[in-house]
Amino acid sequence: MTEPLTLLETADLLGRCRYVELSLFGRLGARAPSCADAALVVYLSGASLAHGFRAGLVESLLPVSAGLAGAEAWTRTPGGHLDEALDVLVGPGADEELLDALVGVVYPAMAVAYAEHAAAASGPADTAVRRVLRRVLADLDGLTADGRALAPARGASARAARVRELLDAVPGPFGPLAGPT
Repeated sequence: MTEPLTLLETADLLGRCRYVELSLFGRLGARAPSCADAALVVYLSGASLAHGFRAGLVESLLPVSAGLAGAEAWTRTPGGHLDEALDVLVGPGADEELLDALVGVVYPAMAVAYAEHAAAASGPADTAVRRVLRRVLADLDGLTADGRALAPARGASARAARVRELLDAVPGPFGPLAGPT
């Protein structure tokens, strides 16, 4: 994409980002207590809180003006494949596969998508968007590093492969950079 995103394209993308962050907040928080490894319980609980924090940062970027939709209206799924990918991610099975899929597939895909969004932000008009997305990326990088410290994440498990396949069908964790508005 060579043209910067319009205000409505930015709002649409931010709403999809917020949806994903809120979904991971709820799903990881609900899944954490069922993990056998105490370190993974702590990690997933912290990851859940980090997603909630980032959802708030993203929400702060949504435009507020007469005639524009509010945050809840912009917050929508990028597609059914994304929701299915998140179901697979936190579904039953080995905790190690959950960590592998999260840190080896989901977080790297989110980092790439956030970086692409920051690059497509409109010059001076989107200074705040670029600044907040840099913060989001830094937080995501730290969370990824913490997860890799628990176990090397190669994205090689069967769960990771299925999550990757579903994310590719969306495409990516937030859908296309400029979707329909």
